[in-house]
Amino acid sequence: MAHYLEIMNIEETFLTFEEAKSAIEKLKSCSWPEFKEDDDVDEYVKSIFEIITSEFKKYPNFLLPLKPKDFNFGIFRVREVSTNVNLNLFKEHSYPPPSVTKLGRCNFPKFPVFYGSTNPITALAETTRTENTLGRKFCISSWEIIKTNQTFVFESFLQTSLHPKNMFDLLAKMLVEKIDEPLKELPQSQKLGMLEFLKFTDDQFINDKNYNISASFAHRRIYGKHNMCTDILMYPSIQTGKQGVNLAINPNFVENHMRIKRFYIVEPQSYNHEKGSYNITIHKYGEIKKNVIFWKNLDPKDKLYQKYIKLDFKDSFGPNKKLTFTHNEP
Repeated sequence: MAHYLEIMNIEETFLTFEEAKSAIEKLKSCSWPEFKEDDDVDEYVKSIFEIITSEFKKYPNFLLPLKPKDFNFGIFRVREVSTNVNLNLFKEHSYPPPSVTKLGRCNFPKFPVFYGSTNPITALAETTRTENTLGRKFCISSWEIIKTNQTFVFESFLQTSLHPKNMFDLLAKMLVEKIDEPLKELPQSQKLGMLEFLKFTDDQFINDKNYNISASFAHRRIYGKHNMCTDILMYPSIQTGKQGVNLAINPNFVENHMRIKRFYIVEPQSYNHEKGSYNITIHKYGEIKKNVIFWKNLDPKDKLYQKYIKLDFKDSFGPNKKLTFTHNEP
């Protein structure tokens, strides 16, 4: 992978570890402004960062420039099957139109992002949450980044207490190691202070209940008015107990650099959100041929289906995980 690119205007007086801890305690106890529907989003985000920079004079971002070939993870998104959704239109499986976009963990109203996951079951868990799913069907779409030589910007917010089974814990540790590279002259105490600040920002993607702060962090990066704004942002999945990760992707990046590969119609039978164990029925899968989706009844002996399952669900099998088959119509 390419090295982390650090973008920030840092002074020699960045906070020490103890100063950072004190500043974070102040931020935790301060009164944050609540976002309202008629607020100007840019002005609201500006107000959030004025509070942050009142304690932390400089704001660090560590970005990872990647080529599409270096992003070796799946991208999955889920939609519920209903009479109001035309599953044969690609647009139905992508991000929502601005006019119906509401406040979310990584976005403000009228500023959509493409929410997805690197694992189809994580994407399913994030969509169903704790709701009763018996008798309900969902469509999992599998996406890919179009292979080009163009570099895109990846950013992770994983400096938090991840589940021991989270495979992206290595990515979080790698960031800590990479901090030393662009900051060789910075005293160790200040490097630790910067790491404390990163932990504070990344924790917001877990602990922010009303999404105001986490959406501000994400909006600042995804909708930045410069050529180094974040294309793909990664953060922990709450619905899987932080065993998996989610993606918030810039809509323009989706339009210019991503496409759908295939689909699955599934029906969750049971899901334990604490253990991450599940039982689902796969009803059909969909192939794309010349911009048309062809739906096929499930046949476990179908060689193409077996190939797709191994590619898309390879990280979903384990001792507590089970997939069942059915030939029922969706």
